[in-house]
Amino acid sequence: MRESQTGFDQSPRLAIPRTLLHQAVLLFGSTSLIFFGLLYLALPFLRQHNTSWFICFNLTLAAPMFLLVGFALFGFRTEGNRFHWGTLRDRFRLGRMSLSTWTWAIALAVFMYGGSYASFAAFCLVALALFFDQEKSFREKGMTAAAVASFLACSWLVWQSRPVLATPPLHALPATLQDFLAHLTDPHAFMGIPLHGQWWIAVYYAVVLIFGNIAGEELWWRGFILPRQEAANGSVAWLLHGVLWAAFHLFFQATAWDMVRMMPTCCALAFVAQSRRNTWPGIIAHTAANSAIPIGIIRGIIS
Repeated sequence: MRESQTGFDQSPRLAIPRTLLHQAVLLFGSTSLIFFGLLYLALPFLRQHNTSWFICFNLTLAAPMFLLVGFALFGFRTEGNRFHWGTLRDRFRLGRMSLSTWTWAIALAVFMYGGSYASFAAFCLVALALFFDQEKSFREKGMTAAAVASFLACSWLVWQSRPVLATPPLHALPATLQDFLAHLTDPHAFMGIPLHGQWWIAVYYAVVLIFGNIAGEELWWRGFILPRQEAANGSVAWLLHGVLWAAFHLFFQATAWDMVRMMPTCCALAFVAQSRRNTWPGIIAHTAANSAIPIGIIRGIIS
């Protein structure tokens, strides 16, 4: 079978059902409600019964992230697919990546990680990715570069809304959840367990991050849901998907700013996944964007 320059095996094509906008809203909303129920109801219940923070983390945050992997595989099967690596690879868009797609992935990782010069560096990397692209014409490359530049400019404008949107509350985070988040980011302990010299915590968290958080969200959202949205919404699917994915995180978003600030990176990830027809760039960039906690854990271990 011939492989395209995007690295996605396009032969044979799988018949992918459509997910209309209202259905996508229901999927994102119902998945978010699972996290709401666990973090806002189950977490306080567990703490009232003297359950350790570490066990709470596993039951209320790690477990539902692994559940997303199950959702993706269940959805894959309900479409009539067989559990065969070739079919899994093609349906979840886990094919090989070309040099251009690798460069797109690095650009996305830089943009999602953030920083003063992230947008400029990301645009330079996109220009390099377009140079490597053997499928697009010169005109198509120019249009893509202009579109990316416009998107980055709009993202900058969105991020200037912080003074206005940081104050209006969306909802109040329960005190137990605030304590939970403080224990998650404590530089000296992970969920109440002292970090110094405890390398098993770094290994444990790496497993949760890669096989729960990243695999769960990328296989469920970009691998399974996004292609179905593309079948229904075409070229604007990435935009709808990105906005909905940002809103999915409402259980952690106390203000309007918390949601709005995520929209550019959420949309960018969906755009790259759709335009390259490959889920790997999102896996790579999502891992980079979520690296702050594992880096903090390693610092605490060696301190």
